[in-house]
Amino acid sequence: MNGIWIMIVLLSAAAGANAAHADPLLLSGSSTMQKLVLEPAQQALEKKAGVKIDCSGPGSINGVKALMKKEVAAALVSCSLDLVFPETGIPTEGTYQEHAIHQDTVVAIVHPGNKVKGLTLAQLAGIHSGKITNWKDVGGPDRRIVVVVPPPASGTRAFVRDAFMQGAAFVESAYVTVTDREAIDIVAKSPIAIAMLSDGFVRMGNGRVKTVKTPPLKRQLSIVTRDEPSPALKSVIAFLKSKEAKKLFR
Repeated sequence: MNGIWIMIVLLSAAAGANAAHADPLLLSGSSTMQKLVLEPAQQALEKKAGVKIDCSGPGSINGVKALMKKEVAAALVSCSLDLVFPETGIPTEGTYQEHAIHQDTVVAIVHPGNKVKGLTLAQLAGIHSGKITNWKDVGGPDRRIVVVVPPPASGTRAFVRDAFMQGAAFVESAYVTVTDREAIDIVAKSPIAIAMLSDGFVRMGNGRVKTVKTPPLKRQLSIVTRDEPSPALKSVIAFLKSKEAKKLFR
């Protein structure tokens, strides 16, 4: 009898150890989601949901591609899933589900010394497509404009093209960044540069750049799953939608 009880205790301990060392859920995609939502809430999320997560930010498009290949449990996206379809070839028959987590605002940033106070959507489109090339044409100094844009895999890039460029191409001379932090670094140093990125990153920049007034450019930050999410992933999504989690977002 003692032997049976010892066996039960050992099996229970092994089960507990396996649960404690369970592989984390892999989440990949938007760096905006990673830095402004997942990382600030990760400690509380793992404690509350009882699920370990491992997130990376190679861009919304790359995150969805990884999900298509079943390399990750879910993708993090910073633009509508409809904008991702053309880039990835995702079927639109309902295989992929979009779970809205947080509303984000994309803003235009310039050097603090730039005198431009506001830009219309038409002016933003002209600047980013190369039709407007000098700051004097939008109320600024007589200097050329350097457009700084996110990498091709970025959800912010897809959002910007849809929000005010009507799908037009970015000006060929645009400088393509690797990270959002790089965009802030460039604009903070260059009096002639302009970039579009989440206002959350701007707040993290501690006043290094100036936000130019524009019409509101709001978007949803979402988690995309393949079919119905697993119970563990449902717990993660439920927590991220809670008021407790939103207080932690940047």
